[in-house]
Amino acid sequence: MGSQRNAPVVRTCVGCRSRAAASELLRVVHRSEGSVNHLVPDPQRRLSGRGAHVHHDLNCLDQAVRRRAFTRALRIEGPVDDAAVRALVESESAERPTPAHEAGRDRMKTTR
Repeated sequence: MGSQRNAPVVRTCVGCRSRAAASELLRVVHRSEGSVNHLVPDPQRRLSGRGAHVHHDLNCLDQAVRRRAFTRALRIEGPVDDAAVRALVESESAERPTPAHEAGRDRMKTTR
């Protein structure tokens, strides 16, 4: 059988539900302070605990928050504070080109 060692690690974005290499996604972990649940970005993928992945894209982040995908993926209850993740994604969105998973959407739009 062939070796799987050189295959890239693939994860699913909790926002748009598309699969991508883990290196293209932002890992997010959960930290709680009392009754407040915080989403913490983990760009180096080193923090302990269960992680959820999202594209470096505000649309994907908004979808994940709206659908409460982080609470399901991280197995937490109650509202979450996504301020730290949102700040990181917003700062990166100015620097990054259009994400590959959205690059073709403009071509798919039709006008009448």
